[in-house]
Amino acid sequence: MRSDLTSEFAKLAPWVFQFRIDGHDYGGAISAAGDVRVERFFRFAPNAANILELGALEGAHTFILAGRPGVKRVLALEGREVNLRKARFVQELLRVENAEFLQTNLEEGDLAALGKFDAVFCSGLLYHLPEPWHLIEQLPAIAPKLFIWTHYAAESEAQILPDGRRGKIHFEGGVDEPLSGMSSTATWLTLESLIRSLTTSGYVSVHVIHNDLTHANGPAVTIGATIN
Repeated sequence: MRSDLTSEFAKLAPWVFQFRIDGHDYGGAISAAGDVRVERFFRFAPNAANILELGALEGAHTFILAGRPGVKRVLALEGREVNLRKARFVQELLRVENAEFLQTNLEEGDLAALGKFDAVFCSGLLYHLPEPWHLIEQLPAIAPKLFIWTHYAAESEAQILPDGRRGKIHFEGGVDEPLSGMSSTATWLTLESLIRSLTTSGYVSVHVIHNDLTHANGPAVTIGATIN
């Protein structure tokens, strides 16, 4: 059984995340087990039973969210079909029945048709989008709570963007690079501009849960936003 699984995982390589199946580890080098971002999400939205996840990649966080007591459904959106194949493969192995994966290009998708949720989990996504504010504008109508983890531009490296926001352009790897956005460039907003985008979109309360100024890939912030 173990050799068969090793072979099946190899057919879908390369992997980013590591998954534990029947006591053995398969896939990539990164384990999402114990990820503080998931713990912070549930402290922010402890009663979230119906969760929308933006940017699921291979489903590592999806399965942890879905496994939390009280969570009835996680709808996980992902732009790359190859990642969805991996996520659904692992889902079957783990027998996770309350998660659903849907292919969606979050740079241009209209999310209103997905219905209402208790909370949105948005981790590691915004800094891959060319215009992250367009996604943010859709979210207050979908769920009363939004949890974000994202990199942002330091004020010292930011420029004024055409619409008056401040940020910097970041070059992405494109469609063929699994840890990149779907476009060749993304916009990293400054923290101030990110918060302003949230408040102008309809979030009444925007709370910085954690601000990591020493992250190896650039400043990173955890934010909880609510509409009331």
